[in-house]
Amino acid sequence: MNKYFLALAATMLLISCGSDGNFKITGTTPDINNGTYVYLQKIDINNQILNVDTTVIKDGKFSFTEDPVENSELMALSFQKIRGNVFFISENEEISIKAYKDSLYTSEVDGGVENDVFKLYYDDVVTSNNEKQRLQQEGMAAMQNGDTAKVNIIRNEFEQINEADTRRRIKLIKDHPDRFISIISLSELVGTRAIESSEAEELFENLDASLKETKKGKRLNEMIAKLKSQEAAAAQAEIGNKAPAFTAPTPEGEELALADAMGSKYTIIDFWASWCKPCRQENPNVVSVYNTYHDKGLNIISVSLDRASAKDKWLAAIENDKMDWFHVSNLMEWQDPVARKYGVTAIPATYLIDAEGVIIDKNLRGEALVAKMQELLGEG
Repeated sequence: MNKYFLALAATMLLISCGSDGNFKITGTTPDINNGTYVYLQKIDINNQILNVDTTVIKDGKFSFTEDPVENSELMALSFQKIRGNVFFISENEEISIKAYKDSLYTSEVDGGVENDVFKLYYDDVVTSNNEKQRLQQEGMAAMQNGDTAKVNIIRNEFEQINEADTRRRIKLIKDHPDRFISIISLSELVGTRAIESSEAEELFENLDASLKETKKGKRLNEMIAKLKSQEAAAAQAEIGNKAPAFTAPTPEGEELALADAMGSKYTIIDFWASWCKPCRQENPNVVSVYNTYHDKGLNIISVSLDRASAKDKWLAAIENDKMDWFHVSNLMEWQDPVARKYGVTAIPATYLIDAEGVIIDKNLRGEALVAKMQELLGEG
């Protein structure tokens, strides 16, 4: 649970309170030992936890009195040698927290309008996440038992939960256009691409002007613009369109164009990275396909989303995985201009193009890739 909310926290740095009160935390705990240190923390824009203040539990109680809040933020309490966090929103109010040792995420937080609304969101996320964890466990068991029918049912249930989550997040934003939670929720929807940019723009425009003018509001607006750009790029890289042309550096530092790496009949454009486990797991299959069909007119150009500091890992992965074809990378991870041109937001991602450079299929992996190449070039 802690790991999930740390990831979520990257979307939750925030906004003005507009209250003349004081930011104070009073805490109690029925089961955490006296003498335990309590750390007041905030999560910065880089998803790093920063300690703000420290106190100690005495007679089952603890407290913090902080400077008045100018810009509210997602805050957390952590406890010495106890896993997890208690999340809340900083406000110029007295915030009461009852912390439970064995399940910090169920701790009770009271005080402040923003925290009242945040609790609606937080409880909903916890409930949904618990249900997803249950399905994941059932899915793993079904996969181990070879029950593909059950696996498909669970996948459909998982998708239904995600769709229901999205609908509730949207309703929450519409119901609270002047509340901090709307920035949190919309940032999550945009960051996970749960909604399209057009819907995100509409929801953003209906937010209170004071929210849109905050740093987080401006950053959210930038996120929506980026999503819109990614959607436009992805639309250009759809089946039936000509693959966007590109040139990028090879491992030797020379520039290689897509046009110069194409096979006489077909070419796979493969977006991957040495750190991407699913990519590395798929590589043996791609190697087999390449070895089988290269002499029949297939070529591959792999575009790595590794970073500059990991160039040696990129090169080692090429050698270790026996990827004996063309490779390029700007070593800019997700900022790679080729990936951005294709609207790539997840890897592995593949595009199959014909001799004229037209995209005829995409994201083929495993047996689907083998079957497609057999269809196009015959048995190996």
